[in-house]
Amino acid sequence: MTSPNHPADRLWSQYGVLFQRFDDLSLARWLVQTLGHLNGGLWPYSHPLVGAYKLAAQGANQRQIWLKRLVDIPNPFGGAECCRSPLLPLVTRDVAESGLICMHCNETVMPLDDLPRELRGHLREWATGYARIHRVAHLDGPEKSAVGDFDQALDDAADRATESLRRARDQIFPRLLDQFPSVIWEDHDECLEVRPEDLVTMEED
Repeated sequence: MTSPNHPADRLWSQYGVLFQRFDDLSLARWLVQTLGHLNGGLWPYSHPLVGAYKLAAQGANQRQIWLKRLVDIPNPFGGAECCRSPLLPLVTRDVAESGLICMHCNETVMPLDDLPRELRGHLREWATGYARIHRVAHLDGPEKSAVGDFDQALDDAADRATESLRRARDQIFPRLLDQFPSVIWEDHDECLEVRPEDLVTMEED
C-alpha cells in the first residue's frame, strides 16, 4: 500500500470524487454489485476494478454506509468485525505483523493467528523470507557499505522480491480462498521498485 502523500494516491483521490456524488443508497448498491463481480477470485491490488472498489469502499466507510443497513451484505461475504462492512481482506508483505487488512477501513480484519495453522505457517514463512529481501532497500550506514555495490544489491533484491511475490500469488495466496470468497493481494513493492507489470509471466502474456 502506498502513502496518502504518494502522487498515485493523490490521483486516485481525485478519481474518488465520482463516488462522493452518489447518494448513500446508490453507493451501497454499487458496492454490492461490484462485490458480485469480485466474488470467487484472487485479485491483484492494481486491478482497475479493485481500485474503483477501494475508492468507493473508503467513501462508504466515512459515511458509515454499512452501519445504516441500507442493503444486505451479499452472500457468501460475511461481515467484518472492524467496521461491519463485507469481509474483503487484503494480504500484504506485512501479513505476519498486521494480519489481513480490511479493504474498507484499512484496519486488521483478521490477525494471522486466527487463520488455520497450516495456512498461517505458510504465510508467516513467506512473509519472513520476504522481509529479509525487502530489508535491503532500507540498509544504512555500515550495513549499506558492507554490501559493496548497493545499486546491484537493490537490483538483485528486486529480482528476488519479484520471484517471491509470484510464488506467493501462485502457491500461497490462493489457499486463502478456502477461507474467504475473495482476496486482494499487494502486487507491488515501491521500495524495491517492483511494479505489477514485473510480475506478469511469459504464460500470461
